[in-house]
Amino acid sequence: MIFDSARYRQWFPIADSCVYINHAGTGPLSRRARQTIEDCLDVYASSAEFPIPQYFERIQKSRAVVARFLGADPEEITFTHSTSQGLYIALMNIILDPGDTVIVMDEVFPAARYAVENNLPGVTKRYIPFTRRDPIQAVQEHLDPSVKAVLVDLVQYLSGERIDIKRLSAFLRESDIACVVDGIQAIGAIDFSVHETDIDFLACGAAKWLFGPSGTGFLYVNKHRFSRNRKMHTGWLGAQWTGFEHCEKLPSLYNDARMFEQGTRNVIGISALAENCRMLMEVGMDKVEQHIQSLKHRLWDVFRKFKYEIYTPESKLQSGIITVRPQTDAGNVFQRLTQHSVILSYRSDWLRFSPHFYNTEAEIDRIVSLL
Repeated sequence: MIFDSARYRQWFPIADSCVYINHAGTGPLSRRARQTIEDCLDVYASSAEFPIPQYFERIQKSRAVVARFLGADPEEITFTHSTSQGLYIALMNIILDPGDTVIVMDEVFPAARYAVENNLPGVTKRYIPFTRRDPIQAVQEHLDPSVKAVLVDLVQYLSGERIDIKRLSAFLRESDIACVVDGIQAIGAIDFSVHETDIDFLACGAAKWLFGPSGTGFLYVNKHRFSRNRKMHTGWLGAQWTGFEHCEKLPSLYNDARMFEQGTRNVIGISALAENCRMLMEVGMDKVEQHIQSLKHRLWDVFRKFKYEIYTPESKLQSGIITVRPQTDAGNVFQRLTQHSVILSYRSDWLRFSPHFYNTEAEIDRIVSLL
């Protein structure tokens, strides 16, 4: 059955004004998420807050939706403001002592590098290259008893290279080494299950392939880690409240991922994120991934024909990103495309294209005509 991407374009107003192919940069807000945001705003404007039972129900349902989207259990999901915050929480709650080592994929996005460099005093940070390498071999060459965690990007933000996280996670599990994953360039573009891959932590913001809004995200914490985590970055809303009438009686912290929700939640953002996850599940993430790959390979064939240098490696595991450089000046090509309302990314003298499920073959053909 042919995937009819055009039927979903009504959900994305941005499609009326441009060819938007920059979902690895910032995902456009869907109409469905916007309506959810407006519904929340109506409540805040008219009543200042949700009634307490509705508040807890909304958070509970949103958590269940995100968990189902990831193949997780609700208690394994904690809401965050960003990927950076999720990575920080993960790193701060792995038991790391002075002299321990964290292996970090050298090509990680700066969010991960800053989290590691500035929040783990006394811990050795060992940066190793993963590009076009077997991730197990990359790690194995640098293993010793001091290594307690490995931090990687599931999809490298510039090249779009996707690592085999399932094999890497299984390898690390044998040595009881925590596997921490930045998933922001993968989740929403590929069909992915945290339970199937058995990773320990997955941090992801909503701002890219999940269509926003910015300032919202989540951290997945594998349940086998619950009893082993430190209880750092916890707060009063990480406890088992059912109401706020008697705040002098302090309930216990949750003994799961929910303990890390310190205080006031971004209910508006969480609700919109959950609606976007519902939308993607309605379409079917297997179909979303297949369509993205179809558009990506259509571009791939064109770039080969035009003799562009292709930075994205050819491999069995693919992401939603294809990054290329023409024989002529890439900046000039970028300017020409943007002047004709094609929105993409220009990074380090490379052109990065990242289509989504509502993009069409006709839009790819339009890009080709401009090249």
